[in-house]
Amino acid sequence: MLGPPGRFILPQFGDFVKKALRNSPLACNVASQRLLKIRYLFMKILQIISGFGVNGAIIQCLRLAVALAQRGHDVTLVGREDSWIQEQVEGTGVRFKPSRLKRWPLHDLREMARFIDAEQIDIVHTHNTSAQIFGLMLKTLTKIPVVATAHHTKMHAYWALKDYVIANSDHTRHMELTWNRVRKRNVETVRALIDHAPIPANSQQLRDAWRQENGFTSDDKLIGIVGDVCPRKNHLLLLKALPEVLRKVPDAKVAVVGNRCPIYIKQVRSQVIRMGLRAEFRFLNFQDDIPSVMRAIDLLVACPTQEAFGLTPPEAMAAGKPVVATKVGGLVESVAHDVNGLLVPSNNAPALSQAIIEVLSDDHLATQYGQAGQARFREMFDNTRNVIRHEEIYSEVIRRVMKREVATAKVGSVLPTSPILSRKITTVT
Repeated sequence: MLGPPGRFILPQFGDFVKKALRNSPLACNVASQRLLKIRYLFMKILQIISGFGVNGAIIQCLRLAVALAQRGHDVTLVGREDSWIQEQVEGTGVRFKPSRLKRWPLHDLREMARFIDAEQIDIVHTHNTSAQIFGLMLKTLTKIPVVATAHHTKMHAYWALKDYVIANSDHTRHMELTWNRVRKRNVETVRALIDHAPIPANSQQLRDAWRQENGFTSDDKLIGIVGDVCPRKNHLLLLKALPEVLRKVPDAKVAVVGNRCPIYIKQVRSQVIRMGLRAEFRFLNFQDDIPSVMRAIDLLVACPTQEAFGLTPPEAMAAGKPVVATKVGGLVESVAHDVNGLLVPSNNAPALSQAIIEVLSDDHLATQYGQAGQARFREMFDNTRNVIRHEEIYSEVIRRVMKREVATAKVGSVLPTSPILSRKITTVT
Protein backbone atom coordinates (compact mmCIF):
# COMPACT_ATOMS: atom_id res chain seq x y z
CA MET A 1 0.00 0.00 0.00
CA LEU A 2 1.58 3.24 -1.11
CA GLY A 3 1.07 6.67 0.37
CA PRO A 4 2.75 9.84 -0.89
CA PRO A 5 5.57 9.25 -3.42
CA GLY A 6 8.14 6.85 -2.08
CA ARG A 7 6.60 6.57 1.39
CA PHE A 8 5.37 3.13 2.51
CA ILE A 9 2.37 2.76 4.77
CA LEU A 10 1.90 -0.33 6.91
CA PRO A 11 -1.39 0.28 8.74
CA GLN A 12 -1.24 -3.19 10.30
CA PHE A 13 1.77 -2.10 12.37
CA GLY A 14 -0.34 0.13 14.59
CA ASP A 15 -2.76 -2.77 15.11
CA PHE A 16 0.20 -5.01 15.99
CA VAL A 17 1.29 -2.66 18.76
CA LYS A 18 -2.23 -2.22 20.17
CA LYS A 19 -2.82 -5.97 20.15
CA ALA A 20 0.47 -6.51 21.97
CA LEU A 21 -0.56 -4.03 24.65
CA ARG A 22 -3.87 -5.82 25.16
CA ASN A 23 -2.27 -9.24 25.55
CA SER A 24 0.72 -9.41 27.86
CA PRO A 25 3.91 -7.76 29.09
CA LEU A 26 5.86 -10.26 26.96
CA ALA A 27 4.03 -9.15 23.84
CA CYS A 28 4.70 -5.55 24.83
CA ASN A 29 8.39 -6.37 24.85
CA VAL A 30 8.10 -7.92 21.38
CA ALA A 31 6.42 -4.76 20.14
CA SER A 32 9.15 -2.68 21.72
CA GLN A 33 11.85 -4.76 20.02
CA ARG A 34 10.12 -4.42 16.68
CA LEU A 35 10.17 -0.65 17.05
CA LEU A 36 13.96 -0.86 16.93
CA LYS A 37 13.70 -2.08 13.33
CA ILE A 38 11.73 0.90 12.07
CA ARG A 39 13.40 3.09 9.49
CA TYR A 40 11.74 6.15 8.06
CA LEU A 41 12.22 6.46 4.32
CA PHE A 42 10.50 9.79 3.80
CA MET A 43 9.51 12.08 6.62
CA LYS A 44 7.37 15.11 7.28
CA ILE A 45 9.81 17.55 8.85
CA LEU A 46 9.11 20.89 10.49
CA GLN A 47 12.09 23.27 10.58
CA ILE A 48 11.68 26.32 12.85
CA ILE A 49 13.85 29.44 12.59
CA SER A 50 13.07 32.73 14.31
CA GLY A 51 15.34 35.38 12.76
CA PHE A 52 14.22 38.15 10.39
CA GLY A 53 17.53 38.83 8.66
CA VAL A 54 20.38 36.60 7.58
CA ASN A 55 23.15 34.99 9.60
CA GLY A 56 24.97 31.67 9.72
CA ALA A 57 22.19 29.84 11.57
CA ILE A 58 19.52 31.04 9.14
CA ILE A 59 21.66 30.12 6.13
CA GLN A 60 22.25 26.64 7.54
CA CYS A 61 18.54 26.13 8.24
CA LEU A 62 17.72 27.14 4.67
CA ARG A 63 20.34 24.87 3.10
CA LEU A 64 19.26 21.90 5.20
CA ALA A 65 15.55 22.40 4.49
CA VAL A 66 16.15 22.63 0.74
CA ALA A 67 18.49 19.61 0.73
CA LEU A 68 15.96 17.49 2.63
CA ALA A 69 13.18 18.52 0.24
CA GLN A 70 15.37 17.60 -2.73
CA ARG A 71 15.79 14.13 -1.22
CA GLY A 72 12.02 13.65 -1.23
CA HIS A 73 11.02 14.65 2.29
CA ASP A 74 8.00 16.85 2.98
CA VAL A 75 9.60 19.90 4.58
CA THR A 76 7.80 22.86 6.12
CA LEU A 77 9.83 25.81 7.32
CA VAL A 78 8.29 27.96 10.05
CA GLY A 79 9.59 31.50 10.34
CA ARG A 80 8.74 35.15 10.67
CA GLU A 81 6.56 36.71 8.03
CA ASP A 82 8.48 38.96 5.58
CA SER A 83 11.79 37.53 6.75
CA TRP A 84 14.80 36.98 4.47
CA ILE A 85 14.39 33.21 4.58
CA GLN A 86 10.75 33.42 3.44
CA GLU A 87 11.90 34.97 0.17
CA GLN A 88 14.64 32.38 -0.27
CA VAL A 89 12.42 29.27 -0.02
CA GLU A 90 10.20 30.26 -2.93
CA GLY A 91 10.49 27.68 -5.69
CA THR A 92 12.67 25.30 -3.66
CA GLY A 93 10.03 22.69 -2.81
CA VAL A 94 9.99 23.80 0.85
CA ARG A 95 6.69 25.09 2.20
CA PHE A 96 6.85 28.23 4.31
CA LYS A 97 4.49 28.72 7.24
CA PRO A 98 4.64 32.19 8.80
CA SER A 99 4.38 32.49 12.56
CA ARG A 100 5.13 35.15 15.15
CA LEU A 101 6.53 32.33 17.33
CA LYS A 102 5.16 34.01 20.44
CA ARG A 103 5.16 31.83 23.53
CA TRP A 104 2.58 33.88 25.41
CA PRO A 105 -0.32 34.08 25.04
CA LEU A 106 -0.54 30.51 23.77
CA HIS A 107 -2.27 31.25 20.45
CA ASP A 108 0.81 30.64 18.25
CA LEU A 109 1.74 27.46 20.11
CA ARG A 110 -1.79 26.06 19.87
CA GLU A 111 -1.99 26.91 16.18
CA MET A 112 1.32 25.14 15.55
CA ALA A 113 0.21 22.13 17.59
CA ARG A 114 -2.93 21.86 15.45
CA PHE A 115 -0.79 22.13 12.32
CA ILE A 116 1.51 19.34 13.53
CA ASP A 117 -1.48 17.10 14.19
CA ALA A 118 -3.27 17.90 10.93
CA GLU A 119 -0.15 17.49 8.79
CA GLN A 120 1.09 14.38 10.62
CA ILE A 121 4.50 15.95 11.20
CA ASP A 122 7.11 13.35 12.14
CA ILE A 123 9.74 15.54 13.77
CA VAL A 124 10.56 19.15 14.61
CA HIS A 125 14.02 20.65 14.11
CA THR A 126 14.72 24.02 15.76
CA HIS A 127 17.38 26.66 15.14
CA ASN A 128 18.41 29.76 17.18
CA THR A 129 17.23 30.82 20.61
CA SER A 130 13.57 31.86 20.22
CA ALA A 131 12.89 28.85 18.00
CA GLN A 132 14.57 26.53 20.52
CA ILE A 133 12.27 27.62 23.34
CA PHE A 134 9.21 27.57 21.09
CA GLY A 135 10.08 24.04 19.98
CA LEU A 136 10.52 22.86 23.54
CA MET A 137 7.05 24.13 24.44
CA LEU A 138 5.65 22.38 21.35
CA LYS A 139 7.23 19.17 22.58
CA THR A 140 5.42 19.58 25.90
CA LEU A 141 2.09 20.21 24.18
CA THR A 142 2.23 17.57 21.45
CA LYS A 143 4.87 15.00 22.51
CA ILE A 144 6.45 15.53 19.08
CA PRO A 145 10.17 14.61 18.93
CA VAL A 146 12.35 17.73 18.81
CA VAL A 147 15.90 17.93 17.47
CA ALA A 148 17.89 21.14 17.88
CA THR A 149 21.00 22.46 16.19
CA ALA A 150 23.42 24.36 18.43
CA HIS A 151 24.74 27.17 16.26
CA HIS A 152 26.42 28.93 19.19
CA THR A 153 28.12 28.15 22.49
CA LYS A 154 25.88 30.00 24.92
CA MET A 155 24.72 28.41 28.14
CA HIS A 156 20.98 27.66 28.31
CA ALA A 157 19.04 25.20 30.45
CA TYR A 158 16.80 24.13 27.57
CA TRP A 159 19.49 22.18 25.71
CA ALA A 160 19.38 19.23 28.09
CA LEU A 161 15.61 18.94 27.55
CA LYS A 162 15.85 18.36 23.80
CA ASP A 163 15.53 14.86 22.38
CA TYR A 164 18.77 15.36 20.47
CA VAL A 165 21.29 18.16 19.89
CA ILE A 166 23.27 18.54 16.68
CA ALA A 167 26.45 20.54 17.25
CA ASN A 168 27.95 22.50 14.36
CA SER A 169 31.51 21.77 15.54
CA ASP A 170 33.40 19.63 18.04
CA HIS A 171 33.96 22.82 20.03
CA THR A 172 30.20 23.37 20.26
CA ARG A 173 29.64 19.73 21.18
CA HIS A 174 32.14 20.04 24.02
CA MET A 175 30.27 23.10 25.31
CA GLU A 176 26.95 21.24 25.17
CA LEU A 177 28.40 18.37 27.18
CA THR A 178 30.21 20.44 29.80
CA TRP A 179 28.21 23.65 30.19
CA ASN A 180 24.70 22.68 29.12
CA ARG A 181 24.82 19.17 30.61
CA VAL A 182 23.49 17.40 27.53
CA ARG A 183 23.87 13.62 27.82
CA LYS A 184 26.58 12.14 25.62
CA ARG A 185 24.13 9.86 23.80
CA ASN A 186 22.02 12.89 22.86
CA VAL A 187 24.59 15.10 21.12
CA GLU A 188 26.94 14.78 18.18
CA THR A 189 28.77 16.92 15.65
CA VAL A 190 27.39 17.11 12.13
CA ARG A 191 29.26 19.42 9.78
CA ALA A 192 27.51 22.34 8.16
CA LEU A 193 26.26 22.34 4.58
CA ILE A 194 28.59 24.54 2.55
CA ASP A 195 27.59 26.44 -0.57
CA HIS A 196 30.20 25.62 -3.18
CA ALA A 197 30.39 25.08 -6.90
CA PRO A 198 33.00 23.55 -9.20
CA ILE A 199 35.59 26.12 -10.21
CA PRO A 200 34.62 27.04 -13.82
CA ALA A 201 37.07 27.01 -16.70
CA ASN A 202 36.69 30.78 -17.10
CA SER A 203 37.27 31.48 -13.40
CA GLN A 204 39.93 34.11 -14.15
CA GLN A 205 37.50 36.13 -16.28
CA LEU A 206 34.78 35.81 -13.64
CA ARG A 207 37.25 36.88 -10.95
CA ASP A 208 38.27 39.97 -12.92
CA ALA A 209 34.64 40.84 -13.72
CA TRP A 210 33.65 40.63 -10.03
CA ARG A 211 36.59 42.82 -9.06
CA GLN A 212 35.81 45.42 -11.68
CA GLU A 213 32.14 45.49 -10.65
CA ASN A 214 33.11 46.08 -7.02
CA GLY A 215 35.88 48.64 -7.56
CA PHE A 216 39.01 46.49 -7.38
CA THR A 217 41.71 45.82 -9.98
CA SER A 218 43.04 42.52 -11.20
CA ASP A 219 46.43 43.25 -9.60
CA ASP A 220 45.12 44.05 -6.11
CA LYS A 221 46.09 41.64 -3.34
CA LEU A 222 42.51 41.27 -2.17
CA ILE A 223 41.74 40.29 1.42
CA GLY A 224 38.15 39.24 2.10
CA ILE A 225 36.41 39.40 5.46
CA VAL A 226 32.97 37.89 4.97
CA GLY A 227 30.03 37.63 7.37
CA ASP A 228 28.02 39.82 9.70
CA VAL A 229 29.67 43.17 10.35
CA CYS A 230 29.27 43.02 14.13
CA PRO A 231 31.55 43.37 17.19
CA ARG A 232 32.11 39.62 17.55
CA LYS A 233 33.61 39.41 14.06
CA ASN A 234 36.23 41.98 15.13
CA HIS A 235 36.72 43.94 11.90
CA LEU A 236 38.54 46.54 13.98
CA LEU A 237 41.35 44.05 14.57
CA LEU A 238 41.92 43.66 10.82
CA LEU A 239 41.76 47.42 10.45
CA LYS A 240 44.39 47.80 13.17
CA ALA A 241 46.64 45.26 11.41
CA LEU A 242 46.23 46.82 7.96
CA PRO A 243 48.84 49.65 8.12
CA GLU A 244 51.65 47.16 8.75
CA VAL A 245 50.33 44.95 5.94
CA LEU A 246 50.33 47.93 3.54
CA ARG A 247 53.94 48.74 4.40
CA LYS A 248 55.00 45.30 3.17
CA VAL A 249 52.26 44.69 0.57
CA PRO A 250 51.33 48.14 -0.83
CA ASP A 251 48.70 46.82 -3.25
CA ALA A 252 46.69 45.07 -0.51
CA LYS A 253 42.98 45.87 -0.31
CA VAL A 254 40.19 44.69 2.01
CA ALA A 255 36.67 43.78 0.85
CA VAL A 256 34.13 43.72 3.69
CA VAL A 257 31.13 41.60 2.68
CA GLY A 258 28.12 41.01 4.91
CA ASN A 259 25.10 42.32 6.77
CA ARG A 260 25.75 45.32 8.93
CA CYS A 261 25.06 46.12 12.56
CA PRO A 262 24.30 49.88 12.34
CA ILE A 263 26.07 50.92 15.55
CA TYR A 264 29.17 48.82 14.91
CA ILE A 265 29.45 49.74 11.22
CA LYS A 266 29.40 53.40 12.20
CA GLN A 267 32.26 52.76 14.62
CA VAL A 268 34.31 50.91 12.00
CA ARG A 269 33.67 53.52 9.30
CA SER A 270 34.76 56.31 11.65
CA GLN A 271 37.99 54.46 12.39
CA VAL A 272 38.62 53.87 8.67
CA ILE A 273 38.26 57.60 8.00
CA ARG A 274 40.53 58.55 10.93
CA MET A 275 43.21 56.18 9.63
CA GLY A 276 42.87 57.45 6.05
CA LEU A 277 42.16 53.97 4.66
CA ARG A 278 38.91 54.52 2.75
CA ALA A 279 40.49 53.36 -0.51
CA GLU A 280 42.00 50.25 1.07
CA PHE A 281 39.18 49.14 3.40
CA ARG A 282 35.92 48.99 1.45
CA PHE A 283 32.42 48.01 2.50
CA LEU A 284 30.36 46.04 -0.01
CA ASN A 285 26.69 45.17 0.11
CA PHE A 286 25.48 41.75 1.23
CA GLN A 287 26.01 39.20 -1.54
CA ASP A 288 24.17 35.91 -2.04
CA ASP A 289 26.74 34.40 -4.39
CA ILE A 290 29.47 33.59 -1.87
CA PRO A 291 31.38 31.21 -4.19
CA SER A 292 31.92 34.15 -6.57
CA VAL A 293 33.22 36.27 -3.70
CA MET A 294 35.62 33.55 -2.63
CA ARG A 295 36.92 33.03 -6.16
CA ALA A 296 37.64 36.77 -6.46
CA ILE A 297 39.72 37.22 -3.29
CA ASP A 298 43.33 36.19 -2.69
CA LEU A 299 43.02 35.54 1.03
CA LEU A 300 40.21 35.12 3.54
CA VAL A 301 40.66 36.58 7.01
CA ALA A 302 38.43 35.41 9.87
CA CYS A 303 39.42 37.16 13.09
CA PRO A 304 36.46 36.89 15.50
CA THR A 305 36.77 36.98 19.26
CA GLN A 306 34.62 33.84 19.46
CA GLU A 307 33.16 31.48 16.88
CA ALA A 308 31.16 28.30 17.36
CA PHE A 309 31.94 27.13 13.83
CA GLY A 310 32.46 29.77 11.13
CA LEU A 311 31.00 29.25 7.65
CA THR A 312 33.43 31.37 5.68
CA PRO A 313 36.70 29.40 6.10
CA PRO A 314 35.19 26.23 4.54
CA GLU A 315 33.70 28.36 1.76
CA ALA A 316 37.15 29.80 1.05
CA MET A 317 38.67 26.31 1.23
CA ALA A 318 36.18 25.07 -1.38
CA ALA A 319 37.32 27.86 -3.71
CA GLY A 320 40.98 26.99 -3.17
CA LYS A 321 41.82 30.10 -1.15
CA PRO A 322 44.16 30.30 1.87
CA VAL A 323 42.76 31.36 5.25
CA VAL A 324 44.21 33.37 8.12
CA ALA A 325 42.08 32.94 11.24
CA THR A 326 42.17 33.55 14.95
CA LYS A 327 42.68 30.51 17.12
CA VAL A 328 39.18 30.42 18.63
CA GLY A 329 36.26 27.97 18.79
CA GLY A 330 35.45 25.90 15.73
CA LEU A 331 37.88 27.76 13.45
CA VAL A 332 40.71 25.49 14.58
CA GLU A 333 38.79 22.53 13.13
CA SER A 334 38.53 24.00 9.62
CA VAL A 335 41.90 25.74 9.48
CA ALA A 336 44.93 23.53 10.10
CA HIS A 337 47.91 25.74 10.91
CA ASP A 338 50.49 25.81 8.13
CA VAL A 339 48.41 23.34 6.11
CA ASN A 340 45.58 25.33 4.52
CA GLY A 341 46.32 28.62 6.25
CA LEU A 342 47.62 30.20 9.41
CA LEU A 343 46.15 30.49 12.91
CA VAL A 344 46.98 33.48 15.12
CA PRO A 345 46.12 34.40 18.72
CA SER A 346 42.87 36.26 19.28
CA ASN A 347 43.04 40.08 19.49
CA ASN A 348 46.69 40.16 18.42
CA ALA A 349 47.05 42.70 15.61
CA PRO A 350 50.85 42.25 15.10
CA ALA A 351 50.43 38.47 14.74
CA LEU A 352 47.51 38.95 12.35
CA SER A 353 49.41 41.41 10.17
CA GLN A 354 52.47 39.14 10.06
CA ALA A 355 50.37 36.14 8.98
CA ILE A 356 48.64 38.16 6.24
CA ILE A 357 51.99 39.45 4.97
CA GLU A 358 53.43 35.94 4.93
CA VAL A 359 50.64 34.62 2.70
CA LEU A 360 50.26 37.63 0.39
CA SER A 361 54.02 37.91 -0.17
CA ASP A 362 54.45 34.31 -1.31
CA ASP A 363 52.28 33.22 -4.24
CA HIS A 364 53.64 29.68 -4.08
CA LEU A 365 52.70 29.38 -0.39
CA ALA A 366 49.23 30.82 -1.06
CA THR A 367 48.67 28.28 -3.85
CA GLN A 368 49.91 25.46 -1.64
CA TYR A 369 47.53 26.46 1.17
CA GLY A 370 44.66 26.78 -1.31
CA GLN A 371 45.17 23.32 -2.76
CA ALA A 372 45.49 21.78 0.69
CA GLY A 373 42.30 23.60 1.70
CA GLN A 374 40.37 22.07 -1.20
CA ALA A 375 41.53 18.59 -0.21
CA ARG A 376 40.63 19.25 3.42
CA PHE A 377 37.23 20.59 2.37
CA ARG A 378 36.43 17.44 0.38
CA GLU A 379 37.36 15.34 3.39
CA MET A 380 35.36 17.29 5.98
CA PHE A 381 32.37 18.79 4.19
CA ASP A 382 30.43 16.27 2.14
CA ASN A 383 26.97 17.83 1.91
CA THR A 384 25.22 14.60 0.88
CA ARG A 385 26.81 12.65 3.72
CA ASN A 386 25.85 15.31 6.25
CA VAL A 387 22.22 15.50 5.06
CA ILE A 388 21.97 11.71 5.30
CA ARG A 389 23.30 11.91 8.85
CA HIS A 390 20.48 14.34 9.69
CA GLU A 391 18.00 11.79 8.31
CA GLU A 392 19.54 9.05 10.42
CA ILE A 393 19.34 11.21 13.55
CA TYR A 394 15.67 11.99 12.86
CA SER A 395 14.89 8.29 12.46
CA GLU A 396 16.76 7.35 15.62
CA VAL A 397 15.01 10.04 17.68
CA ILE A 398 11.59 8.96 16.39
CA ARG A 399 12.41 5.33 17.24
CA ARG A 400 13.41 6.33 20.77
CA VAL A 401 10.20 8.26 21.35
CA MET A 402 8.03 5.45 19.96
CA LYS A 403 9.82 2.87 22.07
CA ARG A 404 9.39 5.04 25.16
CA GLU A 405 5.64 5.41 24.56
CA VAL A 406 5.20 1.66 24.10
CA ALA A 407 7.35 0.86 27.14
CA THR A 408 5.41 3.20 29.43
CA ALA A 409 1.93 2.19 28.22
CA LYS A 410 0.01 -0.20 30.46
CA VAL A 411 -1.15 -3.61 29.30
CA GLY A 412 -4.77 -3.43 28.17
CA SER A 413 -4.63 0.31 27.60
CA VAL A 414 -5.41 1.96 24.31
CA LEU A 415 -2.57 3.96 22.88
CA PRO A 416 -3.31 7.62 22.20
CA THR A 417 -3.81 8.40 18.55
CA SER A 418 -0.73 10.57 18.47
CA PRO A 419 1.13 11.09 15.20
CA ILE A 420 4.13 9.31 16.71
CA LEU A 421 2.40 5.91 16.86
CA SER A 422 0.31 6.26 13.72
CA ARG A 423 3.27 6.92 11.49
CA LYS A 424 3.59 6.01 7.85
CA ILE A 425 6.52 3.66 8.25
CA THR A 426 8.36 0.73 6.80
CA THR A 427 9.87 -2.10 8.81
CA VAL A 428 13.31 -3.39 8.01
CA THR A 429 13.80 -7.13 8.36
